[in-house]
Amino acid sequence: MNKRINFEDNIFILNTQIRVVRDLLLLDADPGFFLEKTMNDLEFIGSTLSVLFDNLATNEKYIERNEQLHNLLETERSLSGVLQTIVSGDGAFSADKFPAIRDRITPVLNRSLDRCKTIEGLSFERPDTASMEPVVSRDELSELLKDMA
Repeated sequence: MNKRINFEDNIFILNTQIRVVRDLLLLDADPGFFLEKTMNDLEFIGSTLSVLFDNLATNEKYIERNEQLHNLLETERSLSGVLQTIVSGDGAFSADKFPAIRDRITPVLNRSLDRCKTIEGLSFERPDTASMEPVVSRDELSELLKDMA
């Protein structure tokens, strides 16, 4: 595994995979072909989000941490929504139609909901509410540029 994690790309890929699963639930996919793969994908997405969260939570000096925590939270919410759809009995691969998947999906859902709560509990600024104050004050800028005029 790389030492440097590209959070933005990884989160984007996981979001794409979640959308694929969401679309699969809407279609009349053959469970013989797709059920096991979908369950494996959901477990993979959940464990990968956990690793990304752990890395972001412990790396307070990461410059884009707030933005990526926000992105991670949105991704966790998407995953939780798909998992709740399966557990609640909606979709092509529902726990009502395939009771055995409830045992596989429920722990993934619970961990995802826990991560959502933890991320929401962290005090971080949302990217859209970040301070728009200049890094250099007007006086400092004038002082820096006075010799250039």
